[in-house]
Amino acid sequence: MIKIDQLKEYVEFLKTTDIEELEIETVDGEKFHLKRSDVVAVQDTVSSQSQNGNNGTMDIEAEKNKNFVVKSPMVGKFLIATSKDHPPFVVKGAKVKQGQKLAIIETMKMFKDVVSQVSGTVKKILVEDEKFVEYGQDLIIIEVENSK
Repeated sequence: MIKIDQLKEYVEFLKTTDIEELEIETVDGEKFHLKRSDVVAVQDTVSSQSQNGNNGTMDIEAEKNKNFVVKSPMVGKFLIATSKDHPPFVVKGAKVKQGQKLAIIETMKMFKDVVSQVSGTVKKILVEDEKFVEYGQDLIIIEVENSK
């Protein structure tokens, strides 16, 4: 059985490298699958809560629930459309659904779709078309629609 200290070491390792995913199998046959995006999301949540303390936590949580920031899944060139001749995947004010393609990140002729993890309205596109982005860089802000 894997100890929590060992798991923490793997998480720290994942945060300090460019590795996107890590699969671990112990001698006992236990398997663990860690994704960099999950590790970063947990880290961001914990650090923002510790920085802000209890004061204003309700406002921060309300703002987080209202707006969702789509982050770059990898380093590369941000493409808002498949080509200059085609319309963009999304524009400011567009309604999007969970799972909808928002953009593409291209690196060395490898393409990774940027998809929405929430349904809502595109509030702002933070990166210009064909600009280079870093892993985890904020790309698009989506105002989350109420699930009433």
